[in-house]
Amino acid sequence: MTIPLLFAAGPLTPADLRRFSTLFTKTAFDFFPCETAELVPLGEEEGEPPVELRDALEQIRDNHLPVVDTQRQELLLPIWGGEVLCGLLVIQGGEAELYGMPMVWLDEQSHIISREFYLLKQSCQDPATGLVNGFHLRGELEALGQEEAESSGPLVPATLALLEVYPRTRDADRSLRYIVRAGSCLASMLGEEMHLHHLGAGIFGLLWYGVDMEQARQFGESLLLRLKRENFVTARLGITTVTPHDPKESGAPEQLLEQAWQALRTARLRGPFSLCGHVTAKDIESHPFRKTPESTLRKLRALYRGKSLFSLVLLRMDQEPASNHFSKRLRTLLGQEKSLVLLNQREAFLFLDGLDGEAARAWLKDFRDKMESIGGSSFSMGVATFPFHDFKKSILPLNCRKALQHATFSGPDSLAVFDAVSLNISGDVYYNEGDLVKALGEYRQGLLLEPGNVNILNSMGVVSIQLNRPKAARACFQKALGIEPRNFMALFNLGFICLEGDEVAEALALWERALAVDGEHPDLLQHLGMLYCRQGRYGEAREVLERCDGLIKKDSPPGGEPMVVARWLGRACEALGEHALAIAAYQRAVSGNPRDAGSLSRLGRLYALEKQGHDIALALCGQAVELDGSTPSHWYRLGLVQAMNEDQDGAMESLAECLRLDPRQAEAALLLGGIFEQQARPGKARKLYGKVLRYFPEYAPAQAALAALS
Repeated sequence: MTIPLLFAAGPLTPADLRRFSTLFTKTAFDFFPCETAELVPLGEEEGEPPVELRDALEQIRDNHLPVVDTQRQELLLPIWGGEVLCGLLVIQGGEAELYGMPMVWLDEQSHIISREFYLLKQSCQDPATGLVNGFHLRGELEALGQEEAESSGPLVPATLALLEVYPRTRDADRSLRYIVRAGSCLASMLGEEMHLHHLGAGIFGLLWYGVDMEQARQFGESLLLRLKRENFVTARLGITTVTPHDPKESGAPEQLLEQAWQALRTARLRGPFSLCGHVTAKDIESHPFRKTPESTLRKLRALYRGKSLFSLVLLRMDQEPASNHFSKRLRTLLGQEKSLVLLNQREAFLFLDGLDGEAARAWLKDFRDKMESIGGSSFSMGVATFPFHDFKKSILPLNCRKALQHATFSGPDSLAVFDAVSLNISGDVYYNEGDLVKALGEYRQGLLLEPGNVNILNSMGVVSIQLNRPKAARACFQKALGIEPRNFMALFNLGFICLEGDEVAEALALWERALAVDGEHPDLLQHLGMLYCRQGRYGEAREVLERCDGLIKKDSPPGGEPMVVARWLGRACEALGEHALAIAAYQRAVSGNPRDAGSLSRLGRLYALEKQGHDIALALCGQAVELDGSTPSHWYRLGLVQAMNEDQDGAMESLAECLRLDPRQAEAALLLGGIFEQQARPGKARKLYGKVLRYFPEYAPAQAALAALS
């Protein structure tokens, strides 16, 4: 077994110049008194360098020395990854003396700063996952604050998220492997551009550029569901807005991390798969279901005390108020009636005694016409009636807010009466905030009002899944399908529940029904293709995975994970004997996630089979067991490639480790038995073949090998 920690960072690569550009550029300014410093990665994946640098680049490649243009005050320093040129540092402006320094000194600085970049890379690498660490995250947060301070245009939103995937294991080895699997899984889901960091103990940091809090919550919800589907026990997410903040404050990055951590602590209280966004006082004041002031509640209680039939209306001007014109319009029509209770210059409650929902609608239509005749901004209304189901009078102001939120779905100048749909919408608000328990309570109330509401049933099912209540979720989706047999979301989600319960045939049938409803849904195509692979239906797997791959490349509907799809597409093509297509798919998977041990191992085996370089094949298979030495098949493929390379000692060691981890690995036992035969040790070979037949009595290759020894 290999230690599950990687302390060697590896040489600098062109990708490192992109990933660590913030820290590297800052270091360049520390080294050289210049005005601008730009890193230019050089590699096959980077494409052609800028036209203006090509002549100078040719000189650097020929002479292995920097290039200086004294007239333009420009210095091109080669950045070395060992003996390989991996990029350029382009320096311009600043002190003129810099551009007159001797070439020997400049060459020395080129190698010194290359070494400095390598040390920075090493200091930023987490040994457990191979991801960048908290030091790198802090640098990115600090640089983001500086960019805001220097920017004159509109600020680009960004959010910081802390994701907890905590392992509950008995020892450090299993804990580390759980965290490594989480890191690899997240890297495949997110890709390199999502800035994934491991801060230690299963806490991952994500920095999302161009994403505001609402978008981050939606993305976080999707991420948690994916982790649930990957059989992680728990996953929680704490989110905070990075912009705007005051970059001049000392410790601004620490404050942001503290906000995200506090949000994560709240998420832990909300369920096994939940999230929470950092809440400010302004957020509380603007929440759609904010608390009604006690002074207003007292006035309302006085109005409906002793009343047996009435409607309560919450009016809100659709635009932000510029004056007190809205309240003046209300007073003009209603006078000083006690039935009007002003909240502020934008909102007011209106008490309609003796009116049920329909009568209130008619009265409010006439009221709206009169308000329009006066002129002014449009307004929306949320109506709650009494009596209604078993809701108490005290809950009516909140129900008005839920009805008002319902009305916003129809745009400005709208009206909604509180009903089951209002509760579905309020449940969605709490769900999007990560408060799963409150969301479930809203959905349950909505279902009491309308037991056949399929949208609520689906929402309840999804929340129940995230709260680890599969029986309740199953009942919701089955009831939804009883009402709408072709409901896509019920079919899709019920398939996951069946799969988790080891009901593979049922899951497959449900997803095939869902495919007939929507054949262009990337998430469905991805998971159906994966299930086809597991069932050995590789032709069907390849078809749906290629369709999913095409949709993801077009970047049309959301969903689907490019690296995951590429990995499983490679497996399907490999099983079908289409090795060239499989190699291309695995290469894509590895380029997006260099720590994908399964793809590395399979890619190494195919390189060896296709005679595309035994050294590369050995390196890939060796890297796979370094990353994940607990998977028997990785050791088998390493042993296979070693045997093909005539390294019998290495192959025997790898195959023995494979069989130690899983004695039922028949292919490894046969290969090891064959090596024993070559070494004239038939007794050991016979013993191995016999063991295989004890596990698999009908396994023909073992029968034939044993018969040949008789």
